[in-house]
Amino acid sequence: MSSSNSRLIIETDSQTTIDSLTKWSQRHEDTGYICQKNAMLLRYAVAKIRMRSAHTILKWIKGHNGHLGNEEADRLAARGVDKPCEDSLSVHIPPQFRVSGAKLQALTQKLAYKAIRACKDKLTAPRPRAVANLDRISCGISDAFGIQVTDEAVWSSFRTRHIARSTAQFMWMAVHDGYMIGSHWFRPNMSDELRSRAYCTVCGEVETMTHIIFECRAPGQETMWSLLKTTWTLTGKEWKAPMWGTAFGAACAIFKKPNGGRDVATASLWTILCTETLHLIWKMRCERVIQHEGRSWTPPEITNRFYASLNSRLDLDRRTSAMSRGKRSLRPADVASIWLPVVDGKDNLPPNWVTDNGVLVGIKRGR
Repeated sequence: MSSSNSRLIIETDSQTTIDSLTKWSQRHEDTGYICQKNAMLLRYAVAKIRMRSAHTILKWIKGHNGHLGNEEADRLAARGVDKPCEDSLSVHIPPQFRVSGAKLQALTQKLAYKAIRACKDKLTAPRPRAVANLDRISCGISDAFGIQVTDEAVWSSFRTRHIARSTAQFMWMAVHDGYMIGSHWFRPNMSDELRSRAYCTVCGEVETMTHIIFECRAPGQETMWSLLKTTWTLTGKEWKAPMWGTAFGAACAIFKKPNGGRDVATASLWTILCTETLHLIWKMRCERVIQHEGRSWTPPEITNRFYASLNSRLDLDRRTSAMSRGKRSLRPADVASIWLPVVDGKDNLPPNWVTDNGVLVGIKRGR
């Protein structure tokens, strides 16, 4: 490490890091680093730069371009990932360089709420069943797509624009085991009649979310996953068997193009189809058990509901893209690239089929 009296040049391929230590640092300090990832490391880096009496220069370089220092940094990062336990890093900041809290003039109600929630979350013990479900999701994603995801990434994936809000709410509740199913009916204050609701009337097993979505023999879930597989074969991409990782973690899926790049459109379509099917299985199960008092769905009813759900979602994406505003909005070109592989009669559609209400479009049934 060079002396604090000597000019220091730091080279990095991360423009975000440079911006965080320069033009964004004042805003981050004013807001108390609320919602900033790696806030402690950022505070420490800013403090270390301020402790120096000479100039510190941050220089951007292009990554993976043969730069000796950059290639060595990548190798060290790869070695760090393989370590069985993380290294201990001291991030102590001397009091005279320590900035704590947030300025009232920079604090908004939204930021204050997030700060309060973060403090409360630290005091709340994680729900054991939620931890187990998150482990199922992360392990399933690793097996199906060969990637490692954090719990935070899974929770954040529920907020993607490709998952309907009602579906995201269902997924959040399901992962938290928040629905009144299965062993929840075994609480001490439950009568024998209420305790009997813990069991699947078709299979005779305790009705967990895993049982409902992936295992139940009642007409519904198996048929819909089969219909989804048939629809997915239209894309020509590899089918992934339904499980916690591929269904509840659908928004974390990664598909590759022949050249090795990420196939964003295919991953988006997988997210939409899987989560719509997932939520529909739950809704039809609730209708069967509660509204229909156990009457099973017929195969034509299941098939029609499945395609009606996907067609409704396709129609919604078409209508919203016609009114797209802002960077995060779904645009007509996005809808076309995502949905075209599974659309019926795709070779005969006009160029503006996404935004033209006069063009009737639906999901192709079968191969």
